[in-house]
Amino acid sequence: MVATIVTRHLPILFVLPVLLILIATGGLVAATVYWSASETDIASLNRETRLVRRLLDERIARITRDQLTSTTWNEALKRLSVPVDADWLDDNLGVWMHDYFGIDRVFILDGADRSLYAMIDGRRRTPDAYFSHASLMEPIVTEMREFMTSPAAASSGSIFFRRYILLENRPAVVSVAPILPESADEGSLTGSAPVHIAIKFLDLAFLAELGEDLMILKPRFSWTGTLGRHEASFPLSSARGDLGHLVWTVQQPGTDIVSQLAPTLMIAGGTILLLAGLLLLHLYRTTLRLLRSQAHIAHMAHHDPLTDLANRFSFEAGLEERAREFERTGRSFAVLYLDLDRFKAVNDTLGHQAGDELIRQVADRLQTTVQQTDLVARLGGDEFAVLRDFVPERSDVERLAKTILEAIGHPFVLMQRPVAIGISIGAAIAAKGAANQTDLVRRADVALYRVKNSGRSGFLLFEERMTRESDEIGPAIA
Repeated sequence: MVATIVTRHLPILFVLPVLLILIATGGLVAATVYWSASETDIASLNRETRLVRRLLDERIARITRDQLTSTTWNEALKRLSVPVDADWLDDNLGVWMHDYFGIDRVFILDGADRSLYAMIDGRRRTPDAYFSHASLMEPIVTEMREFMTSPAAASSGSIFFRRYILLENRPAVVSVAPILPESADEGSLTGSAPVHIAIKFLDLAFLAELGEDLMILKPRFSWTGTLGRHEASFPLSSARGDLGHLVWTVQQPGTDIVSQLAPTLMIAGGTILLLAGLLLLHLYRTTLRLLRSQAHIAHMAHHDPLTDLANRFSFEAGLEERAREFERTGRSFAVLYLDLDRFKAVNDTLGHQAGDELIRQVADRLQTTVQQTDLVARLGGDEFAVLRDFVPERSDVERLAKTILEAIGHPFVLMQRPVAIGISIGAAIAAKGAANQTDLVRRADVALYRVKNSGRSGFLLFEERMTRESDEIGPAIA
């Protein structure tokens, strides 16, 4: 029974835990790879954000450095004197800066902040073109002039003010620097020096240049900072608040490596699962064969190989257990010994194969006459026994014996021939003083002996008066 249950539940007891372990291991490996890739991507994001911010700051600072190469110049001060030499300014402080440094707009103011020169998108414009920009430029210019009159200006080195602004709804950086003489003794920092204003827009061409020169992927400007997949950003801030966000696509080394290795990992994982599955299948089949073999051995140890009925060992074990129960509860039971009549003649006439077939058919018929709780056993040869589980009264055993006699009395078909045999039955009911295994077997044996001596094919229930006779003649069946 235990082996049958184990065999039935073997996939759950053996295969399922191993599969769960494999799945858990695979999940753990996948989670570890995913975590490692995510951590690598996060580290790359942080590193790239710092790098892009630093590179952008350097690129913005270069605008001022380019500007300062021409704003500390005696010749520039001379050319700004009345009348202003606009052509010279084009070649040195205006159009030239657009063509050489990529400055989008240049304005030059005198000490009273009057516009002397204007360059927009590589072309000279009339000085009054500045006035559409004045509201954004004046605070920066004023801040710089105030700084020039402070004590800190003398030791500050190069003087300039640089701010992010929003000009014509476009982000831009403005760098404001005074136009000073080459030597400190040729002028002083009075705050009334001419001013050079350089403006660089930070969209379109600037972003394309930034992406190409610094290898930043897909840079763009966003007003809201809304990010797409694998994007990062940081804000461009001014005195009036954030102007927007510089957004770019971040490199994903962890994700890229996993994507490249994914086919290989999937093939390797599939191969491992396949090999594990084949191993499990082999182990499962081997274990199943072993369990079935053990179950078969256990079954054969308790059953008759010809009829598959309980054998003598199993019958005696059941009888012993039932006798102990009787001693505890007083619940009565009975033992019936059965012996076939004329079996030897059939065996000698038709052969051993026919005899074996007759035994099998007798076993089948006996099985149909008993209750589910009863035990039918073949003791050997043509001897059988029935352990009646519960006997409320004597008539119950008598009815059972009658049923058996009728069932065996019908002809059997052997080798396409009808064969008639009989059966002799001796029975004993458990009673006080005679409930142990030895007593019941002896009493049933005595009753069977009396049936055999009185003409066979009959039934007899043991009675106490047969005791002395049984002591004299001994058992009928060895």
